[in-house]
Amino acid sequence: MNRTLLPFLAISLGLWVEVVDQAGIMLALPSISRFFSSDLSTAQWVLIGYVLSISVSLIPMSRISDLLGHKKIYVWGLTLAAVITFLAGFSNSIGLLIAFSLIRGVGRGMTQGTSMALVLSIFGPSQGGKALGLYISVVGIGSAAGPLISGFILNNYTWRFLFFIIGGLGIISSMAASWLVSSNHASTIKLRELKFDWIGAGLFTIGIAALLQTATWGSRIGFLHPVTISISCLSLIGFALFIYREMSVGDPMIDLSLFRNRLFSTGVSAHFLFFMGGACPWFFMPFFLEIVAGYSPQQIGFIMGAGAISMSIAGAFCGYLSDKFGPFIFSVGGFVVTAVGLYVLTNLTVNATWPLAIIGILCINMASGIFFGPNNKQVFGSVSPNFHGVISGFMHTTRNSGSAIGISIGTAIATSVMAYMGYEPTISDLSNDTGVSVLGAFVRGMKFVFFGGMGVSILGIFVLVLGGRNKINN
Repeated sequence: MNRTLLPFLAISLGLWVEVVDQAGIMLALPSISRFFSSDLSTAQWVLIGYVLSISVSLIPMSRISDLLGHKKIYVWGLTLAAVITFLAGFSNSIGLLIAFSLIRGVGRGMTQGTSMALVLSIFGPSQGGKALGLYISVVGIGSAAGPLISGFILNNYTWRFLFFIIGGLGIISSMAASWLVSSNHASTIKLRELKFDWIGAGLFTIGIAALLQTATWGSRIGFLHPVTISISCLSLIGFALFIYREMSVGDPMIDLSLFRNRLFSTGVSAHFLFFMGGACPWFFMPFFLEIVAGYSPQQIGFIMGAGAISMSIAGAFCGYLSDKFGPFIFSVGGFVVTAVGLYVLTNLTVNATWPLAIIGILCINMASGIFFGPNNKQVFGSVSPNFHGVISGFMHTTRNSGSAIGISIGTAIATSVMAYMGYEPTISDLSNDTGVSVLGAFVRGMKFVFFGGMGVSILGIFVLVLGGRNKINN
């Protein structure tokens, strides 16, 4: 029992700290902006730089972990993130804090790209669904507790203290992982003997960084703006050269022949569509609950936290069942419940009360728990364990990209509807003093976004059906 429980608890602690970390940064941005007398658009790069750095480092660090060992890279990542987070608390300028955020993101990329591979190795392939279900349960608990813990620290202390606490917890989680998690890698490759496709890593970095910036700028200045078009072209060129490089090099960063496997390719595609279609409520609902419905940030935290608990329960339950009945029905079920939750949210009005909002949020959180473990079981079960590190990183990258693209397109749709109705096409200027007619336009635009998310969910079901429900070897 301890061979499974203690290592999983060690990884869970690191994962929980990571979730609390990101939630804390989001809540701390206003305080950081005031402290450094910086405008919020500049302070946001503390978060944007952190997420961007994670995204570009995920696959390269995951591939290195397949060569050097998953535990080794995981512990190094935990240590790097913890030490830099602690040092970031001493930052004397917003520029230095942003620089620390970029380095912190590399550490988190190292841990995100290896954590799922380690969890799978702890439980074994026959319990892959259970392992990944418990993984998303930990994420759900962190998502629920993170805003509450971070909010308490920020209300009673300074943002610096938040960084010190997270850094200290990171050191503890690093030590726990080093002592309790066994290495699942027997390679004798040493760092100086490492054969790694650095050119491919650079091309991928250009492609994914430009893609995320396209999503960011497209939602702000329009997808047809010359700047957005230029960045998107850079992304396409980066990815095209990356694919060419990976198909021609002897030791590719990621073996593209994996996509010939129907279960793998449809599983990855479904993963992208799930987060693309279901990401928008996370972005829009805080605006709706605070500005339209009039709830306080603390009340909103409890509403969103309740939804995260449903994710935890569904994740553990459905992950376990997917080992018995296969992942197909649960992956499809995740899309169905997402569509139901989005449909509930399309019925929101300016005068709507919290029950309708919380039902929709509960459904969408629950859908994440239903979908995540079984879907990842399908993907990981269709490839050799030798690829689990890079596939873990690839799945995180797919999720981040899908969420960023979904939110950017959703924002563009909502603001376009507002402009069509004759109002300023922006969401950032909405406040409690905004006129009812403008809020009505915002809610109408939000409904169009949620209907679009339902369409993406239906497309995801067709993709899974196309992949079939072939039995995956345990």
